[in-house]
Amino acid sequence: MSRPLVKVCGMTQLRQVEELAVLGVDYAGFIFYPPSPRYMGNKIDPGALKQLGGIKKAGVFVNATTDEVRDAVAAYGLDLVQLHGDETPEYCSELKDVATIVKVFRITGNEDIAHITAPYTAVADAFLFDTKAKEYGGTGKKFDWSGLEHARLERPYFLSGGIGPGDGDELRAFLHANHVYALDVNSKFETAPGIKDIKLLEAFMGSLEG
Repeated sequence: MSRPLVKVCGMTQLRQVEELAVLGVDYAGFIFYPPSPRYMGNKIDPGALKQLGGIKKAGVFVNATTDEVRDAVAAYGLDLVQLHGDETPEYCSELKDVATIVKVFRITGNEDIAHITAPYTAVADAFLFDTKAKEYGGTGKKFDWSGLEHARLERPYFLSGGIGPGDGDELRAFLHANHVYALDVNSKFETAPGIKDIKLLEAFMGSLEG
């Protein structure tokens, strides 16, 4: 089994994005939501990130205006737009021409996942499932993955929510039986908010092989 694609979210340093590219990480995620402790704000020069190759760039937005999303895609060279708020199918449709659209669903795992994602099937390129919480953003905790095992989804999906360095065995077993497009990791691989432990990520990537 080849390893799934890997996205490392919450990046705030260009140097570390370059290191992810060397590791073979597929996506680097950048949070454009000011309340987040990993808000990338003015921490990365737009032109420098736009020119950086070797890794796809994902922008994370929460209830931003479509103009704000379009401006960020153009300035930073984003390949993917991850919508983490209460965006409607109509909103997603307005951005279909801008970048790959990933709609986030925050779940416990007990929902009728096919039902809640169905309105977005025609307007999103992929889904992302994260752990349900009162606030927007990650919780560092897992939801019940078994809810995805029987869901008949018409789009590929990213698996997120509390994935950590020691989860290789559990992930390989789940991935073997399920059609996961990519894994999304963040806080469990940090030394501080927005600062990644590159050695931990390298070991994690290796644990997914085989």
